[in-house]
Amino acid sequence: MNRNQAESLAGDYVLGTLSGSELTEFEAALAGNPGLRQQVAAWEQRLTPLAVTLSEATPRPALWEAIEAALDAAGPPATVTVRAQEGEWRTLAPGVAVKLLLVDQDAGFQSFLLRLAPGCQLPAHDHGALEECLLLEGDMLIGDRYYTVGDYHAALPGSQHAPLSTRNGGLVFLRSELRPELMA
Repeated sequence: MNRNQAESLAGDYVLGTLSGSELTEFEAALAGNPGLRQQVAAWEQRLTPLAVTLSEATPRPALWEAIEAALDAAGPPATVTVRAQEGEWRTLAPGVAVKLLLVDQDAGFQSFLLRLAPGCQLPAHDHGALEECLLLEGDMLIGDRYYTVGDYHAALPGSQHAPLSTRNGGLVFLRSELRPELMA
């Protein structure tokens, strides 16, 4: 890294804006580079008075009200995009992982993906509201009914879902009422 890059990274480090591999690499370089440590110290010396001033500053109530009004007027985002590599897969049951895509508290529904390992099974359960399923990859069985890629299944309100399983694994898109166990 050249001197300008080092200076810029040192400032970013002090501001706390480095993350991931960039932060790891910088901290490794910092450990063995006295010149880099001096640049960090210089940034800390320049920014500390500003931080003290900002921590003592209290915005006028009218400013906070204007900010809140602007945020309220903006409303929720018009679209939501979750890329394939984004989001967090969490274990729901042995062989079953869930990734939340959208939770709409106001409407009382959520959209999510279920990744099913070969041979896994989810127990039978009741539906208080509509649940829609679309099989994106693999196969799925609901009771003795077999589904393949592109098949759609809807569990209507008041219905009971037979156990869900898969022979070879699968990926399922679901839209259902809010389920706390998925949001934990």
